Amino acid sequence: MDEQIEIRLFGRLWVRSADGQIVPSSRWTTGKTTDLLRILAITSGQSVSSQSLMDRLWPGVDEARAVASLRTATANIRRALGREAVTRQGDGLRLAASWVDVQAHQDLAHQAAAAVQSRDHARVVALVKEAEALYVDDFHAHDDDSTWAVDVRAGLVALRTTLLAEAADSALELGWMRDSIDMSTLSISLDPCLERAHRSLMRAYAGIGEIESALRSYDRCRRNLFADLGASPSTQTRALHRQLLSWEPENETAPPSFVGRTAPLKALATAIQDCIDGDGSDVVCLIGPTASGRQALLRAATDQLAVRLRPVRPVEVARRAPIQRATSESAATDIAVMGPVDLTPARARAAMAEVLATIDPQIGRVLVFITSPEAASLLAEEADDDARYRVHVVDSPPVDDEDLFALAEAILAGRPSPRLMGVLRSRCDGLAGAAVDTLQAWVSTGQIISTPRGLELANASAAPAAQAAASATFRVLAEQLAPEDMEICQVLAVADRPALPADVMDLLGSERRTERRRLHIQDRMDFLADRGILCPSELGYVFRDRATQDLFELWLRPSLRTRLVERIGDGPSRVVGDSRPAASVERRGGSPGRRASDQARVAR
Repeated sequence: MDEQIEIRLFGRLWVRSADGQIVPSSRWTTGKTTDLLRILAITSGQSVSSQSLMDRLWPGVDEARAVASLRTATANIRRALGREAVTRQGDGLRLAASWVDVQAHQDLAHQAAAAVQSRDHARVVALVKEAEALYVDDFHAHDDDSTWAVDVRAGLVALRTTLLAEAADSALELGWMRDSIDMSTLSISLDPCLERAHRSLMRAYAGIGEIESALRSYDRCRRNLFADLGASPSTQTRALHRQLLSWEPENETAPPSFVGRTAPLKALATAIQDCIDGDGSDVVCLIGPTASGRQALLRAATDQLAVRLRPVRPVEVARRAPIQRATSESAATDIAVMGPVDLTPARARAAMAEVLATIDPQIGRVLVFITSPEAASLLAEEADDDARYRVHVVDSPPVDDEDLFALAEAILAGRPSPRLMGVLRSRCDGLAGAAVDTLQAWVSTGQIISTPRGLELANASAAPAAQAAASATFRVLAEQLAPEDMEICQVLAVADRPALPADVMDLLGSERRTERRRLHIQDRMDFLADRGILCPSELGYVFRDRATQDLFELWLRPSLRTRLVERIGDGPSRVVGDSRPAASVERRGGSPGRRASDQARVAR
């Protein structure tokens, strides 16, 4: 049994009594009864004076009739929800402790405003998405044109518009361009003259290289302003337009920050420092396959040792990637860094030997070669017969799951979902450099979106229009589906796995676990499949569309969502959870909403 009444005022009136039962619309008797419930619900448990209620609900009616009507409407609410649902407090009425979607929406808005102030951009996006899931439609009343209903509706629309604009800006800061496009587009649909949202949309399109779309967004902004206000775009918007006209994509992406790989970083830094402290000439071979993140590992180690990098270019590798050289001022020792030398082992050994041949044996030198294990082995064998230098080998191994998660979290500026991590593992095969390239490509092409399970990859059809369509579809479903069908969808959304009717019956916590009940749920799930919401499979029913599933989960009241997660967690086949390895769940900290440049350095 739930401890609070649940009241949903966005769209159609939807009420769950304290015993968990959905209240049918026939129980309210009159439209004035539902409007009284709405007014009491939006006041957040505060007492509303009887005179104020009568002025709003029965304006122009003589006081005696208004008092009688208020008494009747109050009695109707008590019959539907229980005698304690409405209590008298002073000269007014007060609704008992209830969860109200409008109040939850406003609470999320307050939290989002605080997150904006603290620049926790990921939290802003998450909170606004949760608020959007609650907002299935505008607030409506039985007497929809009454002053109080119009004022409430206008205030909520204005709040929603602001929230969407804030989320669009925050998503832009994080590089989540697809989310920024979605949020700014929705905000513009509510206020076509909101230049802030137009600018976010222009920047987001430019961020994924769609300059033509960004320029078209400016034209729409200009036309809207002229048509509605007779005005021109602001100086700030025109300046952004001029930048877009001369837009040139960046040729190189700045190296991201370094996280994880503690053991190889320590081994490399120790080897270089030992060479600096020693006598004669030493060679450190940093080995590993191409795209294993050797260069990033070297940058992190030299940063730790406070040495600077400069290039050495032997003839055989002069046309390859830039090669680096470092100088350790503290040790007064030159450190040459060459590579990556990913030629055949014999040619790589020859290229490194060419550099070594230029070394004056009377002057101590430390060299770092970025190469393959095979080439390092050949060089080490040669060094055994050459007293001029010693070879130290340090491996750049594949990253483990914990470091791969930290890498993705830093580059994406948010917590990746289990699904995204699975795709990343399959594509990079544990190679840090390959993982960085993949993650940055996803960001630059706008494939990252925020979901309740963390950051996901937008599928091939998840263009902004498709995302907006999912939101529109959900709003229609929330208005049209029966309460029982909504509950089935919510169970499947939280379970996040195929489920059979018997599974749904268990998760609903129904005391009527009978064959007849199972067949009834089977019938409802078949109906939902016919509507294109669910899709049957060999293992059970799943959502046909991931975005719709996310919206059903976000729409759930938090206490009910928690209860469902607990029920799922008690079962043997639970799949809902964190994508991080167990060890990293314990130690993870910090805000998930910072840019990669604000994180610790990421291996590449």
